[in-house]
Amino acid sequence: MMTAFDKNVGWYLSTAFKEGHAVHAYIVVGERQYLPSLLTECAIVTMCANHVGDDCEACKKVKDNSHQDVIRLPLDTAKARLSVADMAYLVEESYKRPVDTSNQRVFLVDASNSTSGVGSELWQNKLLKTLEEPTPNVYIFVGVTDAEALLPTVRSRCQILKQTKLTVEEVRQALLEKSFNLTSCEMAAAMSGGSVNTGERILANPAIFEAYDAAIDVATQMTSTKNALKFASVILSNKDYVYDCLGFLTTLLYESIVYRLQPSLCMLPHLKDTIDQICSYYTLEACEICIEKINAAKKRLDDNGNVTVVIDQLLNTILEIRYRCRK
Repeated sequence: MMTAFDKNVGWYLSTAFKEGHAVHAYIVVGERQYLPSLLTECAIVTMCANHVGDDCEACKKVKDNSHQDVIRLPLDTAKARLSVADMAYLVEESYKRPVDTSNQRVFLVDASNSTSGVGSELWQNKLLKTLEEPTPNVYIFVGVTDAEALLPTVRSRCQILKQTKLTVEEVRQALLEKSFNLTSCEMAAAMSGGSVNTGERILANPAIFEAYDAAIDVATQMTSTKNALKFASVILSNKDYVYDCLGFLTTLLYESIVYRLQPSLCMLPHLKDTIDQICSYYTLEACEICIEKINAAKKRLDDNGNVTVVIDQLLNTILEIRYRCRK
């Protein structure tokens, strides 16, 4: 059985080595919980460029952390933060010859907990000299959840590899394994953008779910300009989450389109009653036009439009579209 490599990380890197255009330093961007396995993929590919299975000696050693030329940092795994001492060790070890089963030395640097706070710039500056003057056959992989959190000088000396986005179902399953409520997991996964970390942040914030509830109410209970004011007030009660409300309203309308065309592709099966209501109130044409209007409203907010005016106008526009496109 061969390791299932991430398309944007393992397989891309494998191609780079096979075609002879691999560089000496990479930033690997991925979900925090997946970074260790992504970094391991990088080491396997580097040590075994013609990787065809997991039964070779190099692959086995990398996977069980016994390969002497694959060095993982930080050294203090309990503290889990990189230090200048870690980088000094990397620099020192980078000049040594390989001692195990290949001609390379690989450094797997888990920086997911070390890109902010005290000392975050110190270790990066210590790493710079090695990035600028690499030793032949030495490869460095820096794992982070956000490449922008690293110093520009570090980013400019590395190639960036990004974890393939997860499907909604994969995110939902990962969240369920953390014992969250099923319906909440579906909603968070649908809005996660393929990120488990984002899904977890959504689940941990009740205010976001209040915004989602407001979107559901707009889609299912707003019937006239008279009660539109009430829904606008709810949306505007916490202006920090207006985008969350509009984003979920877009998702609900899109879901109602999918439900009518290809039900098996729906992301929110446990909100079926809500989607049924939306289907009865909004034609396919109305849903498509409303989505366009919501996106236009978000653009106006991005351009510093008055949030109260934008929301009031949007809700009235949605009502107008709903009744103009009646079945």
